[in-house]
Amino acid sequence: MNKSSVTFTVFLFAFLFNSCANQLPPSGGKDDTDPPQIIYIFPKPNSTNIKGNSIVFKFNEYVDRRSFEESFYISPAKGNTYSFDWSGKEVELTFNKNFDREKTYVIVIGKDFKDVRGGNKITSPVQFAFSTGSKLDSGKLSGKIFSDSYDRVKVMAYFNKDETGGFPDPAKSLPDYITQVTPDGIYEFTNLPEGRFRIYAIRDEDRNNLYSGEPDKIALLPEDIKLSGDSNFVSNLNFILNLPGNDVRSPAFLKSLKPDSADHIYTNKNDNNNFIIPGHRFYFYFKNKTPDKKNIVDNFKIADTATGKIYKPVFNWINDSLLEVFTLETPEYNSVISVSVDLSETDLKYRYKVYYKVYGREKFGKISGRIDISEFIYPVVIKLYDLSDKNVSYGTVLTDTSGFSIDNILEGKYLLFAFIDENSDGEFYRGNVFPFKPPEKYIIYDNDFEIKGNSVKENIILGF
Repeated sequence: MNKSSVTFTVFLFAFLFNSCANQLPPSGGKDDTDPPQIIYIFPKPNSTNIKGNSIVFKFNEYVDRRSFEESFYISPAKGNTYSFDWSGKEVELTFNKNFDREKTYVIVIGKDFKDVRGGNKITSPVQFAFSTGSKLDSGKLSGKIFSDSYDRVKVMAYFNKDETGGFPDPAKSLPDYITQVTPDGIYEFTNLPEGRFRIYAIRDEDRNNLYSGEPDKIALLPEDIKLSGDSNFVSNLNFILNLPGNDVRSPAFLKSLKPDSADHIYTNKNDNNNFIIPGHRFYFYFKNKTPDKKNIVDNFKIADTATGKIYKPVFNWINDSLLEVFTLETPEYNSVISVSVDLSETDLKYRYKVYYKVYGREKFGKISGRIDISEFIYPVVIKLYDLSDKNVSYGTVLTDTSGFSIDNILEGKYLLFAFIDENSDGEFYRGNVFPFKPPEKYIIYDNDFEIKGNSVKENIILGF
């Protein structure tokens, strides 16, 4: 072979290799804004008496292969590995052994699955089942997850066929069943066998289908769930991954604070957003210097600008640099108040002053209801969180079944969350992952409902 033939052969090999190795969609045409679709599946969804060890998918367009492979889940999957064989718009998954006999398998394609051309992801997980026996398992578990984001949020279920034995550590053992949530946090397990399940909601930051500790987040249910022939569908299994209110000790809260013009003091309100509720709590973060606490307390003032009335502040130092301030006597509706502190005698050589206006009475509503509980042993804490403003929340504590009411609620959309305070500390105990200890029993009511000004939302029943 002469030199030119060798060069041509190498060039042809390189061209063919690159053409096969890279997924290149056709050039030209309109921008692709639609997510990929699965147009063929084998075995056919809901089919029975399936034999073999492979699954085939065909798509309506070229898809991102890696995203599909990382988004594919089969349950139950323990002890069964598989490989992907791609050909154009088709992929065949081949397992290392045949599917088990008399078993229902559930397939989930997660929300990270996307196409090549536009990088468009599917909006909700794709889920279907098939059986190697004569029938499909029919158990269902469903609910909703409350989270500030649903990116990488999964629900993991561990299965125990009988009443004996425990469940594994989710940090070390993969779940028997796994699914993702819709854009609004809804999840559903279908085609489950009879038996006992322990379920977790997890934000799986490292995508390994395990709870790896921070930065992963996890939420537990107060009890395990049992599916049986006469009770094989359980709904309203709701999780709280994170409550919408501010955790003032978190780095995220500090990042949310706004600096003053001199970059000395950071607060949870500033002149650009100066409306507050009567019971507003002020936070002051001294970012660059540790403040002289006595100077601040001695020179701090909250006053009504119209009447000159001085409101006595209550000081709560969260840490050496973060101060919470509130008043026992609440300001009047529609009043304008000034919040000031004279730091001219400190190293800052600075006077701080900000004005706030209290919302009018017409902006506030009320809720009332009762607790439905078999035995009132522990206090019940009710919290109401504004879904658009983390600085706004309300609460009350009940010690009997006489009912509850919360007044002066700023109009808006809210999450109503209640829990049985078994340790009487006023804080929701989230449980322990392993060794397992359940969280305090809780209720998420209506996930969000609207409060309107000058209105009353009555007859709310919170059943434990």
